Amino acid sequence: MTTFEIITQSSADDPAIYRLRGVIDAAAKAHMDPLLAINKPAILDFTEVSRVNSMGLAILLNILKQLHGNRLPIAIEGMNRMTAMLFKMTGLNQYLTNQPSTANPPATNHAAAPEAAHVTLTTTSSMQNRPSPQPPSRNDHWRFSVSLQERAQLEGWYFLNTHLQKKWGHSIRLEPHFGALEQNNTAPSDSADIVFASPFAVCELIQMGFSPLLVPCANPEEAVVICRKNDERTTFSQFSRPKVITDRMDSYAYLLGRLLMDESGFSSDSANYLFVGNDIKSVQMLLRSMGDIAILPRQTFYGLSSITQDELKVLDESQTDFAYHALCLSSHRRSDATAIINLFISLQDEIKGQEILSGLGIRGWREPASEEINMLTEVYKKYVG
Repeated sequence: MTTFEIITQSSADDPAIYRLRGVIDAAAKAHMDPLLAINKPAILDFTEVSRVNSMGLAILLNILKQLHGNRLPIAIEGMNRMTAMLFKMTGLNQYLTNQPSTANPPATNHAAAPEAAHVTLTTTSSMQNRPSPQPPSRNDHWRFSVSLQERAQLEGWYFLNTHLQKKWGHSIRLEPHFGALEQNNTAPSDSADIVFASPFAVCELIQMGFSPLLVPCANPEEAVVICRKNDERTTFSQFSRPKVITDRMDSYAYLLGRLLMDESGFSSDSANYLFVGNDIKSVQMLLRSMGDIAILPRQTFYGLSSITQDELKVLDESQTDFAYHALCLSSHRRSDATAIINLFISLQDEIKGQEILSGLGIRGWREPASEEINMLTEVYKKYVG
């Protein structure tokens, strides 16, 4: 059930005002008729819009394109910063007569936010050091590479792999990883048949010809940027050249953290980054004053004890709603895409499958919207190139 509505305020001479309220998502589409009926200059007031997800952006994009084609001037007011960021990332601004104004613009130490902060990341999984994906063997077994979100998930993935083999009748060799794409002397994930990858790795795999088939029905990957509670600084603009502690360079939380800095008007290029390989270690080092700021995945931060959280302060938090781990299929197995999709989606219809998914913190599987993948790759390209 949607929590979205539009309240229209119109007069004969002035631009019509459309006050949007609630969440703009797929369910909001049925309530968009007032916008489709616009026939004069109009202002869309986003002051009471709490969130816009990727499907909501796609709906708005189609409407704004249509109004732009009808040569109707459309302006937007009252956006929160996160929605303004998403409009900028998806190019919706080009269909507006004004740049979206934010309800509470943050203080900045720059005259304007940079268009993009391009850096070249050197990682163990760097594209320039990787060979092209190797065709998987055509024998009976499939290679299933899994990037664990938590080490405690290992047993659950083995249960899932065994269940999939029984259902499908194919031999599937599970290759679990934790952290970087390659470790423990296993073959790289880009030569596997199926890969369950982190958002960062998904972007790399797409460039190698993999297809993202499914994402878990679970909370998206988001980032929280924190500092010590006793630090008097409350905005990025108050930091000169901060030392930023985070897990890994190939963590999507790191990229989202940089996006938050840049879109606040503080250039993330001016920070010094310390990659310590572990989220909890990042917190410990921050509390020991070994850095100024830490970037964490949202689930890590809110999973900390209340005592630890009380010693920390949130500077910013993303709510982009498009970054998920994804199940990707090698180009060499593309003919089996439908069978793989049906195999994984059917798990949520079985008692045993539900039990296994519950152990992994997954409610089920769904096909990702193209808008989600597009925005995911846009953030990746901005910082990785």
